[in-house]
Amino acid sequence: MTQTFKASLVVVAYGQPALTEALLDSIAEHTPEPHEVVVVDNASPDDAAKRVSQHPTHPRVIQAPSNLGYGGGVNLGVRKANSPSIVIMNSDLQVTPNWLTPLLVPVESNRATIAAPVYTDEQGNITESGASVTADGHVHTSQTPVSGVKPVDHVSAACWAIQRQSFESFGGFDSAYGLGYYEDLDLVNVCRSEKRAVVVVNESRVIHRTGGSFQPREARRLSHRNHARSQTRWSWLYRGTSHAAWDGEAAITHGRVAIIGDHPDLVNGLQKHNISAVTLENIDQLRHRHNRDDVIVVQSAHAEVNRLAPRAEVTTPDGLPDALKRAGIHVSTTPPRPRFSKITATRSRRW
Repeated sequence: MTQTFKASLVVVAYGQPALTEALLDSIAEHTPEPHEVVVVDNASPDDAAKRVSQHPTHPRVIQAPSNLGYGGGVNLGVRKANSPSIVIMNSDLQVTPNWLTPLLVPVESNRATIAAPVYTDEQGNITESGASVTADGHVHTSQTPVSGVKPVDHVSAACWAIQRQSFESFGGFDSAYGLGYYEDLDLVNVCRSEKRAVVVVNESRVIHRTGGSFQPREARRLSHRNHARSQTRWSWLYRGTSHAAWDGEAAITHGRVAIIGDHPDLVNGLQKHNISAVTLENIDQLRHRHNRDDVIVVQSAHAEVNRLAPRAEVTTPDGLPDALKRAGIHVSTTPPRPRFSKITATRSRRW
C-alpha cells in the first residue's frame, strides 16, 4: 500500500553535514504528521551525502551533478517529491513542536500561496517575521511579533510551504540567479504580480542558524549581481512603494550607502546623485541593518565591518568612488526610472 504523506520536506544541503543531521533530528522529534524528507545534496565537496543517507530517519538523498544553487536544488527536489504539499527548507534550520500543520493550513485552504514560519534564534528571539521591499528592490527584514497569519511583502525562503501545483505553475525558482541571493524574492514577486498572498504564520516557529554559505567577498559580488537582476526585472512592481522603510533613507535610489561617523559632505554628495545615505554613530549599529547596504564608509576596523555586513563593499571616505563602482552603483543626477510599465516579457516560464 502506498503511503500518503501530509507533506514532502525538501531540504537543500551543501557540505556541513552536522547541520543537516541536526535538522533531521529535530524533524524526527517534532513532526508526528506523515511526511517524507527529500535531501538534495548540491555536489558537496565532503562526505555530506553519505553521512546524511546513513541518518536513522533514512531520508531520500538526491545528489545533484553540480552545485545548482539553492533555487536549482529546490527545483530538483520538488520534481522528486511525492506529496502535493511541499515544504522547502535550508539545511541550517531546526524545527520546533507543532511547526508543520499550522504552516500548511494557509496554503491547503488557498488562503495564501506561500506560507513561512516565524524564524527565531536558539534563544527564541525573533530574527525574521517577514520583510518589506522598497522601490529600489532592497529587502528590509522585520523582527516584530506576529499575530495569527500575517500577509507580508516578502519572507526569506529558508522555510516555505507551498502547493506543488503552484510552484510548478510559477516555473519554480529562476535558474538565472544561480548561486547567491534574490531567487526567493523573484518567486515572491511572481506571486505578488498575480495578486496571491504570501504570509507568515505565528503558530509555526523554526530556528534559523544563518550564515556561512559564502565568504564575504563572494557574498558581496553575488548580492550585487543578483540585486541588479532582480531590480531590473521587477522595478515596475515596486513603483507604488513611495515611502522609505527607514528614517533618513530614500526609497527610490541608485543604491544605499551607510556612513559611520560625521561626514556631511559625503552625505550631501551622495544625495545629489540619488544615492541613499544614512549616518551611523558606530560600527555596532550595523547589526540592525540586516545587510541592506551596498557600501559602508568607515575610517578603520574594516575586518569587523566585513564580519557584520559581508555583502557590502567597505571603504574609507577617500575610496568611496571606487567602492561605488565595485558595487555597481551608477552615479548620476538623474533619478532612477522604472524599466517596465507592464508584466510583458519580464519573466518566462521555467520548469
